[in-house]
Amino acid sequence: MWLPVLAAVLVPVCTALANRYHHRLIRFYRHRFLGWLRTCLTGISPEERAFRYVLTNSTHGKPESVLNTLDEWCGKYECVTSTGPEKGQILESVVQRTCPVKALELGTNCGYSAIRIARHLQPEAKLYTLEQDPKTAEVAEEMILVAGLKHSQFQVVTGSPTEVIPQFKTSPRVETFDFVFLNQGQGADYLRNLCLLEKEGLLSKGSVILANNVTHSEAAGFLSSVRSDPHYRTTFHPCTAPYEKDVADGMEELVFLKDNGERN
Repeated sequence: MWLPVLAAVLVPVCTALANRYHHRLIRFYRHRFLGWLRTCLTGISPEERAFRYVLTNSTHGKPESVLNTLDEWCGKYECVTSTGPEKGQILESVVQRTCPVKALELGTNCGYSAIRIARHLQPEAKLYTLEQDPKTAEVAEEMILVAGLKHSQFQVVTGSPTEVIPQFKTSPRVETFDFVFLNQGQGADYLRNLCLLEKEGLLSKGSVILANNVTHSEAAGFLSSVRSDPHYRTTFHPCTAPYEKDVADGMEELVFLKDNGERN
């Protein structure tokens, strides 16, 4: 007797939840579950699978071709970047406007956004891109090289932000970063890494920071903190999630306004 009653209650609730979160469920299935299953069955990481596809289907030495091939892979098979074409255009626009001499990316992933940043740097400029996983870092470095960029233009650094950021003042020696792309973790990670960059004196007046994926609930604390901080001028860039035109997303641009010698 109780089964029909329970079904009468649960079915509408489950249907409503499925309708509300079906985009997330589809994304989870396509980009997480299927990727996890392929990795378990083959022992090959998602980044390595994407790299093999790029090797076969792109024109080597051409950043645009490598990016387009990655977009094709992510759109058809599995997503290995949290940037994508629309966010990539925002990222490139900010980089071109900033003209950084020293740029930092936290979260290399497959190297997609690193290619978008590095291809717009001036000859004397350099991108340092940080990836925690050593195997992913190796794949990303190869991906960036296939795109035609040279080691003089970029360096993939392996390690966590808390380990690597304090080392930038000594090896490799960096006074300050003109541009920082926060692309690793969310919310609390962004805020922690931003505070660490400040603490280590790696931001100067006018430094530009671009934070990815800021519409997630985990980023609410980060946004509240930086938007209320008088040492930052912020701009929100609305966009859609990578390869999901009907899912809203956004990026937050910050300009650091404090002089290095200014006390808190």
